[in-house]
Amino acid sequence: MGNQPGRGGAFLRPMIGGPDRNRARREALALLKRCGNEKPEEIHLEPIAWHVFKALVQERPLNHCNARVVRGHLQSMITVASGTTLGRRRFNVAHEMGHLTLHPDVNQLAWCSVKEGFWQYRVRPEEPEANLFAAELLMPEPLFRLRCQDGEPGFDMIEHLADEFQTSLTATALRYVEHGPYDCCAVWSQNGNVRWISTSESFRWKVREGRLGPRTYALDFAESPDKATLLRKEVAALQWFESDRGVARVREQSRPIGAEGLLTLLWVEADPGGEWWGEEQDEPDPERFTPDGRRRRW
Repeated sequence: MGNQPGRGGAFLRPMIGGPDRNRARREALALLKRCGNEKPEEIHLEPIAWHVFKALVQERPLNHCNARVVRGHLQSMITVASGTTLGRRRFNVAHEMGHLTLHPDVNQLAWCSVKEGFWQYRVRPEEPEANLFAAELLMPEPLFRLRCQDGEPGFDMIEHLADEFQTSLTATALRYVEHGPYDCCAVWSQNGNVRWISTSESFRWKVREGRLGPRTYALDFAESPDKATLLRKEVAALQWFESDRGVARVREQSRPIGAEGLLTLLWVEADPGGEWWGEEQDEPDPERFTPDGRRRRW
């Protein structure tokens, strides 16, 4: 299934029932309010896990998964894989806390893998719900959205946010795509092939699947890493999208994520004229465009 513009998540099969996004986010915000956490630096997961769930957090070598939770009558145990970076460790712990909150009667040992990049899973809704809970718990929308509004888009901004919220670059980039003020999307690729895509709600272009475009800067990381650039660069729209209609300019910027793959961010400056507006929206949204019909520039 192709990725649907504006919905986020790439060509993954639909889930049985689908995730309850609103509940996941609502419960995460309620937990923060209950614990009196009003600033990013106040979100300490281990004390919250013990105070609310009587859950201890430990690190152990794990095979085939990044984290898991085991419930007991008197207390629970959250185990995260040893050697995990701080940002990923926090996401893994928050993910398991999501299971404790949202799925009290489900045995997570049957599917304990945490993959923060995949907001949608192929079959069950419990995993994306726990991911949504974790993202909201670590990067609450009221705090995160406010910090996204100023400054130019790019990994400098995202790295700053990741440092402030103590989250991984991937999780922070996805959150920025969701709550930032620009038309943007995140693309994860491995060995020059697109694996998943996540888009903002306003994003209306269909990203090409399969092999990366031959003139994308992202492909340089796979084919010529010595020539690859970490800078933000302008690129032809058709290198990334199936159509360049309504596109004034596209910029891309990439970051290798360890040995696992490449995270690329795409920002589109839309051309608001003529044929850009499709059937779903016949005229510019006044909240996103200036009175003269121009989208916010960067």
